[in-house]
Formats: sequence, C-alpha cells, structure tokens
Amino acid sequence: MKKLLSSWKFWLLVCSMCGAAAYFGYQKYNQIPLDQQYRLQAVEQGDLSQIVSANGTINPVSLVSVGTQVSGTVKKLYVDFNSKVNQGQILLELDNSMLAAQLKQTQANIQSATASLELATANEARLRNLFAQEYVSQQELDTAVQARKVAQAQLQVSNAVLERDRANLAYSVIRSPVAGVVVDRSVDVGQTVAASLQTPTLFKIAQNLSRMQIHANFAEADIGSIRVGMPVKFTVDAFTEKTFKGEVMQVRLNPTTVSNVVTY
Repeated sequence: MKKLLSSWKFWLLVCSMCGAAAYFGYQKYNQIPLDQQYRLQAVEQGDLSQIVSANGTINPVSLVSVGTQVSGTVKKLYVDFNSKVNQGQILLELDNSMLAAQLKQTQANIQSATASLELATANEARLRNLFAQEYVSQQELDTAVQARKVAQAQLQVSNAVLERDRANLAYSVIRSPVAGVVVDRSVDVGQTVAASLQTPTLFKIAQNLSRMQIHANFAEADIGSIRVGMPVKFTVDAFTEKTFKGEVMQVRLNPTTVSNVVTY
C-alpha cells in the first residue's frame, strides 16, 4: 500500500513538472515582442490642448430692430423677407389721414393765434398812446401788455405743436435706418400697429450677414479656461461637411442658473 501511494505521488510530480515545462516553453516561443505590444514615443516638451464644447445659436453681429413712433394702419408694404435695403429706403407706409387732419387743425390754430397776437399788439399800441395823453390808467395799459404776451406765448405753443405734427406725419413713412437684409417682418398690409408705451417692432435688418456671432452657454467648470481672442472651431447643421473658424469675442460676467447649474 505504501509503495502504491509513493508511486502515485511520483507520477503526479512528474506530470506537474512536464506541465510547467510545457507552459514556460510555450510562453518562450510564442511571446510577442515589446515593440509589438506597446506603441513607443520619445518624451519631448509641447503644448497640451483642452477642448471645451457647447451648443449655441448663430446671429448677425449687428441686428437692427425697426419700429414706429406713431400708430396707424399699414397702408403699403415695400419690402419682404430677404429683401436687400439701403439706408433711408422706404419700408412701409402707415395710413396718415388722421395725422394729416391733425396737422391741418394745428395750422388753423396758428392762424387764430396769429390773429389774436395782432389784435393784442394793436390794443397795446393804442393804449400806450392813450396812456401818454392820460386818458387810460396804468392798470389798463398793464392789462393790454399782458394780453399781448399771452397771445405771443400761445402762438409759440401752436408753432411747437405744428413741428410735432409735421414730425408725426413724416414718421408715418417708415424708412430703413441702415443698409442690410430684412431677416424678419412682423406686419402685413391692413394690420394696425399701436405705438404706446413700447415701440412695436416691424422689421429686423441684419447689416452684414458675412459677419456672424454665436451665443453659447458654458458650464462654470469650463469658463475659467476660456479667454477673449482664443481660436474657435464650429459646425452648423446646414453645412455638416464644413468646419468654420472664429475667435472668442466676449465672456459675459453675468451668470445664468438653471436647475442649480451655473453657466456663462
């Protein structure tokens, strides 16, 4: 029994040694060289690039909103979307019948004020002659002088109202303040626009569509790495095969917090 146990241990030791020899032999003859296991590169100094990405909207650098200072109904419309306009070009006309009637009323008021001033001036001159001859009192002369000054002031007020009414009549014709392209139109013929406390926007005109800017929000953790003048690359969905270049123009100091996430 002892011989059988010793024989079993012997053959187990022999099998283990053969297995170990076979394993190390396989590793030796099938080992992959180091130059094939790793990609090597010589150590050298250089710059590290950090990329920060975000989504944003593209807008013209200069976008002018054209409104109206007077109320009225759109009578004529001269431009549409994508129309190229020059500075001073007529964009639309408002119905000016009420403004024209107001102007005529003011002109009539000026004529009335002019006649009142002429009468008051004549009365003052007549009372001065009578006062020199001691036919009227000083109080009567002072009253005539006051009436002449009141009539003169009323004429000045009427002239100021006339200038205002002429300006309002001119404002019924909306002209382009800049040269550019109409990118938005908010009115149609027959629509009534009301200029009360807030000036309504009729058109939006982009001065130069070849110069655009992107408004993008970056996380607070990334904003510290962004500086004005840094180069930027961006793509747009309309031209997926192109990559455009730009630079950081401005980093605004006012943060925006949405769902406890701070962005700049």
